[in-house]
Amino acid sequence: MSIEWIASSSGLPREGEPVEFVLDGRDVALDGTYVHQLFKSRWSGYEVDRVRTWRSSELQEHAAA
Repeated sequence: MSIEWIASSSGLPREGEPVEFVLDGRDVALDGTYVHQLFKSRWSGYEVDRVRTWRSSELQEHAAA
């Protein structure tokens, strides 16, 4: 089962949700968490307007099981 990517302009994850996200101008997804209105990766936090698309990592884990 493939989890659909969601445009950040269409909706945002719930607080604390593990996510994969793609920044504007990039092609590779980052793993992170959505907290305090930021998409946080291991190295940095990105404001919503820098994120092109996202999807839940929780759903991805459940789909693989």
